[in-house]
Amino acid sequence: MYQLLPSSCLVIFLIFYSFHILPCDSSNQGTGWCETLFQCGNITAGFPFSGGNRHKDCGHPLLQLHCNKNNITTLSISNQKYSVLHIDQTSNTLTLTKPDLIGSFCSSVFTNTTLPPETFELSPTYKSVNVFYQCSSLPPDLSSYTCPKIGPISVSETTVKTPESCRSSFTVKVPTSFVTTEKELNVTNLESVLRKGFEVKVVAINDNVCQECLSSHGRCHVFNEYLTPGVKCHPPKESFVPWIIGAVSILILIGVFVCLGIRNKVLVGRVFNTRNS
Repeated sequence: MYQLLPSSCLVIFLIFYSFHILPCDSSNQGTGWCETLFQCGNITAGFPFSGGNRHKDCGHPLLQLHCNKNNITTLSISNQKYSVLHIDQTSNTLTLTKPDLIGSFCSSVFTNTTLPPETFELSPTYKSVNVFYQCSSLPPDLSSYTCPKIGPISVSETTVKTPESCRSSFTVKVPTSFVTTEKELNVTNLESVLRKGFEVKVVAINDNVCQECLSSHGRCHVFNEYLTPGVKCHPPKESFVPWIIGAVSILILIGVFVCLGIRNKVLVGRVFNTRNS
């Protein structure tokens, strides 16, 4: 019977040890789900972005990043793929470029750079310009250049309607400092600014709610994927910790009483045996 005392105390010690590590484990489970960041090359991003090891519910459905085999981050916007050159999480701005415009301009795939206004806002330091091509002739007031195999092209930031002499047009984003009034279009300069990309601000979601959620160790994610997205905060799993602590405390007290009861029985038994002898 004397051997029961150490075994009971060992049980109590194990319970106490579990009680000690419980808050740490629970904390990790409560905060880890959306704290995982997207990482690719030199790009690291959290909310409102998702992608990679970061769950899709932890970001806006239109801001799912991808990492290609060359460690280049890409983002699909209006069914077009863009390379992400930089992300500033403080201001929620991105620097984007179109892969089909980073080489020779005359050999590029001419498609519009379209940004959904409900999701993105072009930085005030950039502007949209129109590029006209497949032209038989060009108005004298437009900056122009002749591409091999394509013929004359021109760039304008004021003319919205395609000239009658041109069959097609598209838009690109360039810095506001880019000059479109010169008689001869500086294609080398145009190629350079297109390679550097343009900057946009994410306006889809005000992330103040999410930041407050994360600061309280909650799990922040986007809901209503096919409607207007919003932010929802799941409370941390630590909210269950007080109940668990209470239950473990009761078990410890019960164990203490059991241990004391066994100890008293051992002492009484010894006294009784001593008297009988």
